[in-house]
Amino acid sequence: MSHLDTQEIVKQLADLTGALTTEKDHTKLLDRIILGCMYLTNADGGTLYTLNEENENELAFTILHNRSLGIHRKPRDLPAIQLFNSQQQASKLVVVQTFVQRETINIPDAYDCTEYDFSGTRNFDKQLSYHSKSFLCVPLQDHEGEIIGVLQLINAVDHEGNVIAFPETQQHLVESLASLAATVLTKRRLIDAQRQLFESFIKLIGRAIDHKSPVTGKHCEQVPEIAMLLADAVNNAHQGTFADTCFNDIEMYELRISAWLHDCGKITTPEYIIDKATKLHTMFDRIALIESRFREYKQHLEIEYLRQSTTLNTDQCEKALTHLSQRQQQIDADIDFIRRSNTGSEFMADEDTARILSIAEISWVDAEGNLRQLLTKDETDNLCIRKGTLTENERQVMRDHIKVSIDMLESLNYPKQLQEVPEIACNHHEHMDGSGYPRGLKADALSTRARIMCIADIFEALTSPDRPYKKGMLLSQAMTILGRMVQDNHLDADLFKLFVHSGTYLKYAEQHMTPRQIDEFEISALPGLD
Repeated sequence: MSHLDTQEIVKQLADLTGALTTEKDHTKLLDRIILGCMYLTNADGGTLYTLNEENENELAFTILHNRSLGIHRKPRDLPAIQLFNSQQQASKLVVVQTFVQRETINIPDAYDCTEYDFSGTRNFDKQLSYHSKSFLCVPLQDHEGEIIGVLQLINAVDHEGNVIAFPETQQHLVESLASLAATVLTKRRLIDAQRQLFESFIKLIGRAIDHKSPVTGKHCEQVPEIAMLLADAVNNAHQGTFADTCFNDIEMYELRISAWLHDCGKITTPEYIIDKATKLHTMFDRIALIESRFREYKQHLEIEYLRQSTTLNTDQCEKALTHLSQRQQQIDADIDFIRRSNTGSEFMADEDTARILSIAEISWVDAEGNLRQLLTKDETDNLCIRKGTLTENERQVMRDHIKVSIDMLESLNYPKQLQEVPEIACNHHEHMDGSGYPRGLKADALSTRARIMCIADIFEALTSPDRPYKKGMLLSQAMTILGRMVQDNHLDADLFKLFVHSGTYLKYAEQHMTPRQIDEFEISALPGLD
């Protein structure tokens, strides 16, 4: 290559500095800087070493180029370079000494140099029939004055093709470009650190909910996994509705953040409602109080019998005793029934509700003259819950968590790449037909990623093995319910078909559901696949 004139140098520097603002991929930008250094110095090889953030005694190969050998890649199989040995003595390798001394090292001929250890270079040359001669090693210094890497160039070539030492003017030029590389590395690390802090804070919210209730904590962790698996299926769809849909890296990241935050409002939901394992549960399960009250009522009946028996003849006493025995047997049957009713179910029959109301009407006067009832109004209302363990008021409190989530998430100032987080995270209880909550949005107001969240949220809730009022459903049951919700126009039909036919549901099940839950079923028989 002929000697570069000033205009070419300025153009190359302008291209590199312009790339700092236009190139989003940090690795590609560093690669351009290394290639720019090689171009401006007409070097045959260029290598970037960076300090290992997890082990600050190592310099890792980050970028490696060599024109003569045709090497242009990011090394994966090269071992890291140790800075200090066990006696805290620095290695004599020129790269290490550049790092330790914090200054540029310019070597005209490595084979004539005895100050540094070039044994590894000689072995490299021997294996690849190469000849490493001139070296230029420049330390990379960040904004805080810390050395974070080393840029190394090998074999400067003159216009006649001879390997020469790196001229001093080129050394200054490379040192300037090394500052650009340090800026890129520092920017990447700062951005990565901010992202890690942001994600850690999000997970902290999930763990805070987990601390309130292990039940919802698992939900917060696993909904993102289902959502990301389904989003991957969308990206991999080569035919059908989603053939032309592909979420980029930023959109996938935005979905993952949204999934982690989708239930953040539950941090304000009372624990006794989140953890309500039985209908009578508040701070504790009140079934024990009712059992005690039933025993007290049985004792009251016995006392009444004993009082009456003193005035009755033998036949009357036998009849009264038989009646007492029947009443007590009925009381025992009633308390067994209440225990079963207390556990909650998918549906409570009308005759069971009527029986609860009938039991609630039983009352007596105790020894102090107080009117007592077997069941209080609140206990009756809770035992008559048709489905699950929550009353309508408690269910509304649970639903209100989404309103809190909306308030929390819409109050944040998001960077451009996370602007859609509130829409994705806060619409997972909406339905395609507008019958969902809290805003009653219809299909045209729900993005594809929000619709993914709807499926992920419900599927996790159905299959989770640690819900307080029921065991995790069998896979076939959960998929059938999802299918029925599709038929009712609550969930996106195309996403559900993809969820099924791509095997996403099974991939998640094998990772997170118990073997008991993963049963066999006929996919074609599922509703919602028409």
